[in-house]
Amino acid sequence: LAGIVILTRHGDRQGFYQSPTTYSASQTNLTVLGYLQEYQNGQDLRSTYLTGTQKPISGIAVDTAQDAQMSVEADGAGEGEVIIDSANALLQGLYPPFNDTITLANSTAVSWDRAQLIRVNTIEEDEISLEGWTDCNTWTTRLNDWYNSSEFVAQSKIANPFFASLKNVLGNRPATLTNAWNLFDFLNVNYIHNATIMNEITPDQLAQARYWANYHESGSFADSNPSNIGNVAGQTMLPGLMSDIQQIANASNPLKIAYTAISYKPFLSLFSIWQSGEALSSNIVEYASALVIEVHTDNTLNFVFRNGTQGDFEPFSVLGSSQNLPISTFMTEMEKYQLLTLASWCDACSTTEERGCSTLAALNGTGGAGYASIDSTMGYHRVSPVVAGVIGAMVTLAVVVI
Repeated sequence: LAGIVILTRHGDRQGFYQSPTTYSASQTNLTVLGYLQEYQNGQDLRSTYLTGTQKPISGIAVDTAQDAQMSVEADGAGEGEVIIDSANALLQGLYPPFNDTITLANSTAVSWDRAQLIRVNTIEEDEISLEGWTDCNTWTTRLNDWYNSSEFVAQSKIANPFFASLKNVLGNRPATLTNAWNLFDFLNVNYIHNATIMNEITPDQLAQARYWANYHESGSFADSNPSNIGNVAGQTMLPGLMSDIQQIANASNPLKIAYTAISYKPFLSLFSIWQSGEALSSNIVEYASALVIEVHTDNTLNFVFRNGTQGDFEPFSVLGSSQNLPISTFMTEMEKYQLLTLASWCDACSTTEERGCSTLAALNGTGGAGYASIDSTMGYHRVSPVVAGVIGAMVTLAVVVI
């Protein structure tokens, strides 16, 4: 095994709200349970890929994390610190404390046997890679069109009475299918942490609320057509995943583990793009779910997934193959659907102002949508360092002028 690419959802957290039309989100916090879930993820990954005998990663440092062998990114937008904290918890399980002692010039021995400090790169909200739906006008239009469709209206006539029957628990929250995710999340969080509410709803009611949340979120973030903007949450992640796979597969590159901590949304899109089946693309993954792409030295890929922290990692199908998918096949197919640059995202989203699109258009001498491509000079970065500097300078100048 040459190395692995890891994707995880954050662990258990406190209450959270996101707009059902824009998906702008409130802040929340990881719970102790959430820390433990992600720590267990790290331990399980360690026993499988670092210390295990069946699928060990060739040449990886087992006891002390090496910066050159690891790349870690965490979504710093949306739910904010929850995802970053989850990543740190997983890393503590993956690389537990290691006793390191040095002797100073005066013969004093100094020891560190606490947590290993592993660098986590946070991806902020102005970066499209992990939050591709934000300010994406085409995606928002698609969502609103779906809300107004005959199908959604018909389903609302079934869902709304169910949510209305829980009004004594839900309070003044809008008891509608449009708000299904927030209603389920409120019930789920309190079913875990609030004994009073846990006793006021039945497991069947919680399961039904989950059903409608799954319907709502898969409709928002998954589309059977891999090219459809409904899969934008996965389309913007593909360049990074492809780069990680290529680096790990390159024997001259030291990278062994590429780990990205995300929300549930990209999972829905990726499962849809990968044609992994309705069971995966139509259901919100559980807290602390983990997906691993195993990169083999024969240039093939295996994909395994665990929904939550219970049970084993199970293989699943990608592009019709359940195992030993050639890297070349994966790359060729994913290149069709990736949104590689900021320019391609601005075009696909018909976004002209937000997230740097207006500045990029000005630099290219274009107006509105229709951006000349600006190639990245560093891997899969959406904007080249030169352009990023120019954008930064222009924004600074604008602030000074104002």
